[in-house]
Amino acid sequence: MKYLCSFMFAVTLSGCASMGDVENSQSTLNTPESFGAVDIEWHRPSSHWWERYHDSGLNALINQALSQSPDIRLAQARVSQAAAVANQASAERGPKVDGSARATRKRYAEQYDADAPLAGHYGSTFVLGAEARYTFDFWGRQRAALNVVLGEKAARQAEVQDAKILLTSQIAESWFELSRLLERKKLAEDALELRTRTLRIVESRVKAGLDTEVERWQAEGDLPATERDIAELDERISLQRNTLAALAGLPMKALADAVPNVEPARESFLPASIPAELIGQRADVVAARWRVEVATQGVEVAKADFYPNINLRAFASVARQGLSVGLSDWFDAGSRTYSIEPAISLPIFDAGQLRAQLKERVSDLDAAVEIYNQVLLAAVRDAANQMVSLDALEPQLQAQERALSARRTAFDLAKRQYASGLTNYLTVLNAQNALLQARKQQADIRSRALVLDAELNRALGGGFDTSNSTIHFTGKSS
Repeated sequence: MKYLCSFMFAVTLSGCASMGDVENSQSTLNTPESFGAVDIEWHRPSSHWWERYHDSGLNALINQALSQSPDIRLAQARVSQAAAVANQASAERGPKVDGSARATRKRYAEQYDADAPLAGHYGSTFVLGAEARYTFDFWGRQRAALNVVLGEKAARQAEVQDAKILLTSQIAESWFELSRLLERKKLAEDALELRTRTLRIVESRVKAGLDTEVERWQAEGDLPATERDIAELDERISLQRNTLAALAGLPMKALADAVPNVEPARESFLPASIPAELIGQRADVVAARWRVEVATQGVEVAKADFYPNINLRAFASVARQGLSVGLSDWFDAGSRTYSIEPAISLPIFDAGQLRAQLKERVSDLDAAVEIYNQVLLAAVRDAANQMVSLDALEPQLQAQERALSARRTAFDLAKRQYASGLTNYLTVLNAQNALLQARKQQADIRSRALVLDAELNRALGGGFDTSNSTIHFTGKSS
């Protein structure tokens, strides 16, 4: 045994396959700062950021969606799948023990099976045994393989959070769009009432001989056009409610009477610069970073395959054979057997298969790093776009409020002048259309402010926090 162990150790040291000129990854992980984010202190958005709008209907809808959405359930199922694979990989690192029992009753042939006293008689054979197996992880292959599946599990957990953040932002934005459409419908109904009153004024003036039938037909023609707009808005409102129901995993008619009651968020969430920490901890960025870690550990597995694989197998059993076997026979030393079998598998020559496998893993790592860089760049651009749009929205809203005030004053003046015979109906019609358009534009800007606020919360991570993670990056990927 001493000589066998010495021989195995010597072979272990000399029996490694050559990695040749296979190079390590040449890709480099970028940071949020390299794309323009800055290291500043900034509060993280609340994980329930949508509650800032104080709309109980929106809160209930999002809570329903988070528990019922097929997309979320699918992502959670993928996490459970990865957890099961991780448990299997963890179990592979431990020893294995199998038990066996075998019993045979047979007649022994006189000329073939056995000598006396079994020859020509019925006899029994009993074997009770146990086998233990263990693979030594000298080169870290099993540890790296476990890190691969743990990294995959962590990536999928981040993807669940990313799916939740995306779903909540989609629902909030769709809810805001429903609110905008309902407001547009209210404006159209107000316009219908306004134009109906204007028609009555025109009719009275025609009867008094102050206007002609031309003005009356012009005023009357505005009514069916407005009714058409209301019918179109009814269609868009129904479609928007169906979209919300589908996002939440509800029946199509479940939100037939849903009416948003959104209050604009009173506090400002607009940072002066892009916070690097929040961008780096966005769920999609974290998931991509874990993919880099998975690929890194995959390279370590491929490297470990170049080294010998050392296994130990031990077997012990008791076995008896005879015309009859009693309980006392099992304690007889002659019935015992055992063995210890160390084994080494040596990758001496494989026609370049291991080097090709390592090159493939290194290429996977390069691809994972570049995908991470892509995701990170998109995240920085996403946050920057929302900040630019929000920053530009405030002067737009102020300018629109001034324009609306001017349009309202102009319409009131045109109505008084028309009623006094100081101007014609075309002036009233133009002022009326300008006022209605200004009210629509104001509603659109207010709705866009809500959407951009929700988008900024999503772009800054949506409340996702990785500070409680128990698994850490190894930092070997760059």
